[in-house]
Amino acid sequence: MRSTITFDTKDIAKFEKTCKVLGDKTAMKAARKAAQKGSNVVGKAIRQSAPVGKTGQLKRGFKKKKEKSAKKGKFVYDYAMDSAKNDVFQKPIKNPGILGGKNKTGYYPASVEYGFLTKAPGGGYQYKPGEKRPSRKVEGQHFVKKASETSEPAAVDTMKQVLNEELDKEWSKK
Repeated sequence: MRSTITFDTKDIAKFEKTCKVLGDKTAMKAARKAAQKGSNVVGKAIRQSAPVGKTGQLKRGFKKKKEKSAKKGKFVYDYAMDSAKNDVFQKPIKNPGILGGKNKTGYYPASVEYGFLTKAPGGGYQYKPGEKRPSRKVEGQHFVKKASETSEPAAVDTMKQVLNEELDKEWSKK
């Protein structure tokens, strides 16, 4: 459940020149803060679009995690399910191994996002001629993908605004 939002400035040469004048640490600090604020916008949209379900845990289960990157100046934030709530999100599978899987549990948020296979009428798993997958599939809701795509313009605007504010603040100090 991952979506990528890229941030691009119109006049990159001018932006780089400004960052060099202010210093790398200052520019990195501003970029980090802008990425955090942008990721907050996306996270809020994901939580709002998540289905409530019986317990409401799916809405509350998303947690922001900072990706560790070897590349200097790259700030990536992922929204993933909180591993502390695995006891809530992992559900037992009745017949593991029928479709090739060996796990005895299924991850509920993934089945809501991507969908899952069900038994065909009359028992077993029915295949259509020429198809390698069973014909009975519950389609996923794709709420994470939809929320991140719809909130992308707002997140980019927030990132630009925060970046400009931070750089202006530092520029006025010099």
